[in-house]
Amino acid sequence: MKSVSLIKILSIIPLSLVFTVANADGFRNPPAGANAQGRFGGNIANTPDATAVTRNPANLIDFDENEYMVTLTFGYSKMDFTNSAGQSVSSEDPWAVLPGLFMIIPSAEDENLAFGFGITSPYGRSTRLPEDNPFGYAAPYYTQLSSLEFTPAFSTRINEKISLGLSLNLLYSELDLRQKYPWSLAAGVPGLPDGSTLFDGHGTGVGATAAITIKATERQRIALTVRSPIKVKYRGELEVTGIPPGAPAAPVSDFETEMTFPLVIALAYSLQVNEKWLIETNLDWAQQSDFDQLDINAGVNTPLLPSDTIPMNWDDNFTLGISACYTLNPEWELRAGYIYLESPVPTSTMLPTAAEQDQGVIAIGAGYTPGGPHRFDFAYSVGLFSGRTVSDNLNPALNGDYDFEAHLLTVNYGYRF
Repeated sequence: MKSVSLIKILSIIPLSLVFTVANADGFRNPPAGANAQGRFGGNIANTPDATAVTRNPANLIDFDENEYMVTLTFGYSKMDFTNSAGQSVSSEDPWAVLPGLFMIIPSAEDENLAFGFGITSPYGRSTRLPEDNPFGYAAPYYTQLSSLEFTPAFSTRINEKISLGLSLNLLYSELDLRQKYPWSLAAGVPGLPDGSTLFDGHGTGVGATAAITIKATERQRIALTVRSPIKVKYRGELEVTGIPPGAPAAPVSDFETEMTFPLVIALAYSLQVNEKWLIETNLDWAQQSDFDQLDINAGVNTPLLPSDTIPMNWDDNFTLGISACYTLNPEWELRAGYIYLESPVPTSTMLPTAAEQDQGVIAIGAGYTPGGPHRFDFAYSVGLFSGRTVSDNLNPALNGDYDFEAHLLTVNYGYRF
């Protein structure tokens, strides 16, 4: 039997596949909470529930009662890919759940001070393809980026018109990647069974969000939020299975890589048109261009890799949206919104497990306050896609047509006292 070279193997399986978890807005998940979902496109200047902790901490000072809130977002996302040769694959396991927990505690001693705390999942998503799909040697069959963020926050009122807020963003994240390993092809020995590469790492990072809300008039508010970048260094193991005798590959080696979640700057304007109608528009910009490459350290296997620097070449991106709220009666509020999401992922580095495109999102929602301390909120949103054709991918096997489908359903319960 020939000695097997990892250089030969990894020339077949590009290392650019290690990062495979981009979603419809790069790294970012949708905002937590049914109020924010129902007002997709405008939910920063006015944040009338405890999700203000993460949306705009400067607005915590608007609350004169304690509030606790739990949220659940159910996401459905599907991708279909057909290459120029007519081979196709569709994603599996399309459902995901994103929980959230929030609380706001106004200061009992100082009416110009309020505190908050939130637990959310701001980044991630997963994609699973059939393990025996026709692109098994050109793309991972499973990828998952998950995150959990703990956010203590406070707000202070400078005067009747200006409030400031600051939060600390404590992020924990895990990265999981699985891909077939073509031992028969790499060794030049027909009949060898495929193995797998299993990348599994986790890491932590720290960032902050600063915010200001200005009540320009009795009916108009302007808000600015700045979320700092968060750098996470993932450490874990790379497991290689099915290694034939004589192959210069370790069954398990250390695995390290690093990602920086982007700086995000958001500007918002809201207008209380009358007692019934509230309109808000949001614009934000994310510095995704810092993600120009991915550096890989595979421990004892690193010298065998064809490259430990992978080009990604992401672009800065923006989102722009508008929302409206209508107060039907003291118990019910109706909401709707639209947002345009620009994708930061170029076609040259896009993968079936990291596929996305520019899209619009339409959302509707409702809030129900039956009286007393309880409140309930519901929201549904759907992505508007036209499909994306790729013709300049670094891996020609991944050129072709990508089609998408995405839905979000969010519910939450709040309690004030």
